[in-house]
Amino acid sequence: MTSTRKGLTLLELTIGLFLVGGAAVIYLQSMQSSRQKNEFYSEHFIASIMAAKVVEACFQETEINPYGVEALGLADGNGKPFKFSTLVTDGQTSFFKQPEITKDKTPFLYNMFQKDFMLNITTENSSTRHFTLNTAFKWKANTGPGAFHYDCRFPGYSAKKEVQTTYAFPESKLEKKVVERIFEEKNKNLGTIVSSPATREVAMATGRIYFTCAGMMNSTAFSSALKRAEEIDESGCPPTDPRYGEATDLFFSVARDVLDVLVFLQPHIETINKDIGTTDSLNLRNRSRLELYIYNSTMGLEEIKKLFFVCVHEAASRYRALMKASQDIRQQRAIIQRCLDMHRLMFAAREFADGAFTSGAADTIIKSEYYEFLADLEKYFSDKDQTIVRLAAQEKKFAQSNLLTKRYFACDLVEKIFATLATLKTKLPEIDPGTLDPKSDVIGKPLGDGTRSGALTWAKDQMTNGTGEGINTNNGLKVKDDIAAWNNWCLAFVSTAWGRKINELMEMSAITTYENFKKAGKIKTDKKPPAGAIMYTGPTGGNPHGHIFLATGKYNSDNDPIVITTGGPGLDGVTEMPLSQLVSWCNASYLGWTLPPDAK
Repeated sequence: MTSTRKGLTLLELTIGLFLVGGAAVIYLQSMQSSRQKNEFYSEHFIASIMAAKVVEACFQETEINPYGVEALGLADGNGKPFKFSTLVTDGQTSFFKQPEITKDKTPFLYNMFQKDFMLNITTENSSTRHFTLNTAFKWKANTGPGAFHYDCRFPGYSAKKEVQTTYAFPESKLEKKVVERIFEEKNKNLGTIVSSPATREVAMATGRIYFTCAGMMNSTAFSSALKRAEEIDESGCPPTDPRYGEATDLFFSVARDVLDVLVFLQPHIETINKDIGTTDSLNLRNRSRLELYIYNSTMGLEEIKKLFFVCVHEAASRYRALMKASQDIRQQRAIIQRCLDMHRLMFAAREFADGAFTSGAADTIIKSEYYEFLADLEKYFSDKDQTIVRLAAQEKKFAQSNLLTKRYFACDLVEKIFATLATLKTKLPEIDPGTLDPKSDVIGKPLGDGTRSGALTWAKDQMTNGTGEGINTNNGLKVKDDIAAWNNWCLAFVSTAWGRKINELMEMSAITTYENFKKAGKIKTDKKPPAGAIMYTGPTGGNPHGHIFLATGKYNSDNDPIVITTGGPGLDGVTEMPLSQLVSWCNASYLGWTLPPDAK
């Protein structure tokens, strides 16, 4: 009888168990390896995400702050890059403060980064306008050491920008305009009128300034924008009204247009400032006309400078209101940039803003509003945007250390333009409103025309560089032929300058004419005579007739009137000098001045 086998032998069982055990070991080893790989890949992924966050923070910083690299602590005050290495937990780096990695808020990330991860950043200047950033996370976890590198370029500070203005007077038409308007000549080139190359440059620079400023102020687009902005401003609409934003942008646009014009004119302002003294090489007529336009051009620049400050201040104030009314962080960041641009420019040039504000001293207003704005930024964004907080703190440091002109090209440029303009103002001739436009028809004539403008113009024409054609009827001489033609003939000189039309001057001595004016109550004793005024010193032992002379309307740095006088012992010719010098020369007392009305 055959038996059937129903069990496993010990050998079979042993072999089976061995196979199962081997498979289990292989499976467990495989699982362990897979788990380690997964953990490593997870750590690598987290490191890449964290590195991307660092790079994103750098872009956000430099988007709003041209010195964001420095604000983040990645470069020093001279732009020299640092190497940066730190842990990322508990606020040890600015890149992970929002949200902050702490044991309470993010325990999983905290346990991972606090023990195993280190952030390393290397920054270098790859060009004048860009930095190269290498962000590396290195870790030493149970799975072994790892590293992730992220290279990226982001913008640094770009200093100069090309400025274009649509209001520049066309260069092709400038010389013709200068010849016809400034010198009142037809069909001539400038070289035939002005022989000195330096003076020609002054004349051309004057024309660029005068006609460019006039063109801008008379432009329909410019004047309409300013008028529209002022109308909306007067309506008192709130920041939530679209018109409020429209007016704000218009004030900004007007300020930008004025700044563009000032930047365009800067080298020409410097030319006049440097070479204004060369106008002395011109004859009296041409010098007087060029000086008139230099004066008017400078005053025109002063007016648009005030307009610039007013519009910049208005734009800054309105942008602040728009920022507070907005709930969109991206919009707020854009507004902050413009607002800071406005405040920087005003702060850097605040010493030149006198007269721009009616509510108080410009310096005080500009400083207080700037620092108040920075304090508001730090407070409002302390829990919203650390980029803006760092920017405000950095900006305050720049301002307090007087670094704005060093750090921002526009601030430096505006400050230099206004400083040059201020210097030029001190060099301008003190032109009296009644004689701004000299009487060219008395130049080269034997006598004046009976007006104070004519009197002063004729008198200057008897000085050096004048025609010297005036005739002293007492001796028949001209300065042209004899420099001493008017020596000791002071009354004849003044009477001839006034066209021999002033009755009070029809006397034999200067002191008698003084008495005539004094009896009529027409003598003033102050030392502020207008241009063309008749002035007097009293008699002396050696000169019982007194002395008579003319005021130019100009004053020196000591507020001493500049006068035109004839000569005498030790002083030949017709001369211009301060009143105090003349009094010393005459050794006589000053009596006063009078200004006759123009003869009909």
